[in-house]
Amino acid sequence: MLILEVTDLALRRTATGVYVAIALTVLAICPALYGYVVHSVRRREASVPLPPPPPMEQIPPAVVNLLLGGGEVTPKAIETTAVALAAAGWLRPERKADGTRTVRWNSALRGGEPLRPFEERLRERVRQRAGSRVDRVPVAALGPGDGDEYWVWWRGFQQSVREEALALGLLRPARDRGRRWAVRGAGVVVWLAFLYVCWEFSPRLALVLGVVTPNYWLTWTMRVPRTSRPWLSAAGRRAAKWWRHSELGTEHRLPARQDAAKGPESALPVREPRQIWSSYGGAWHIVETAPLDAPKWGRLWNLVLLGLAACTICAATVTVFLNVPIPISLPVPYRVLITAAPLLLSAAAVAFWLPSYRRIQRVPAEAVFRGAVISRWDYTTNTDDPPSSTRHYCCSVEDPGSRQAWSFQMRESRHGLLAAWDDPVRDLPRVGDVVDVRCSPRRHRMHRITVVKAVSR
Repeated sequence: MLILEVTDLALRRTATGVYVAIALTVLAICPALYGYVVHSVRRREASVPLPPPPPMEQIPPAVVNLLLGGGEVTPKAIETTAVALAAAGWLRPERKADGTRTVRWNSALRGGEPLRPFEERLRERVRQRAGSRVDRVPVAALGPGDGDEYWVWWRGFQQSVREEALALGLLRPARDRGRRWAVRGAGVVVWLAFLYVCWEFSPRLALVLGVVTPNYWLTWTMRVPRTSRPWLSAAGRRAAKWWRHSELGTEHRLPARQDAAKGPESALPVREPRQIWSSYGGAWHIVETAPLDAPKWGRLWNLVLLGLAACTICAATVTVFLNVPIPISLPVPYRVLITAAPLLLSAAAVAFWLPSYRRIQRVPAEAVFRGAVISRWDYTTNTDDPPSSTRHYCCSVEDPGSRQAWSFQMRESRHGLLAAWDDPVRDLPRVGDVVDVRCSPRRHRMHRITVVKAVSR
């Protein structure tokens, strides 16, 4: 009997040692396999021949912006490209009386090198923003603010700049699908090996990781683009370093804060007021635009809730004082403070609420005016019961009487998840159209909007 127990113990120890050896082998081989796959993919990508880069001084301003942005084009490229086109004679630079830098469409043909695709797009942007009302456009008005029209143009502008950087050898092409799946497959193998090791030592921990990790992976895949983006080549990194430390790169340096740096939608008046350029009236000016979302603080129901909370606190305080009297040895100021604490807190909350209420009351309850659409955009919301998607079409309309613009939702369209979307945008006012509006700015509601004069495109 003793011999059997000793033999069983020896077998168990041997099996445990084998499991430990297998686990250590798996932990050593799988990360090495993943590193080998990543290294092979990057080495194969680096072996693709690229054209020789141009001299540093001959790199276009928009490509310089891409280099300084680490492969991403920022709105700063619009300003630098417009200045370069004005210096080359493709645009006519001017300045307003207040010092605002403007550019004018130059219809005169000039010789020399042809324009690049992104420079053609910028000239088209100047012509589009000028329209039929004005003949010059501030450089700042070429950026974000007018909503979906800018978004469509901006995607084409970014793609043109990337293609130019690829042609100059400063950017490497995006990773193809086969190599992306090879790297992802190696990562999945490492994850499964880690789960195997955890299962050998703690099955519960392996189950928890097997349930939690896919949820994080799904969240990550929803936020990260599915397609790979181009990345800077060795020549591109050297050029970015040269422009970052050169005196010529002063005008190209990225500001600490840029409008629409997180996307064109971040420059829209959705949750916060924005300053948007408008040419209504024949002159460019900045309009303070109210946000689309109504403020939550400063409403009457906030005061009602504060009153109910104050009454509840006062009743609780009286109940406590009736059952637990205040010690006589406590100083008089402290006893008065404890007794009046609910009233003081209620007064402080009302004093904090009153300025917001007055700010809301200064907004007109009803308004009828003729103005111009200065921004238009749309966004989509999803519901689970029933499964459907709703697209909301919004706009900002300038009120010339108050030099203020109000944001409203014009229409919404609801469809099933698998149904095809129609295109009601053609029937809605566009940026620059003169419209008659009857609305409630205080409640953020649009009663009626009628196009009086549509701007030709």
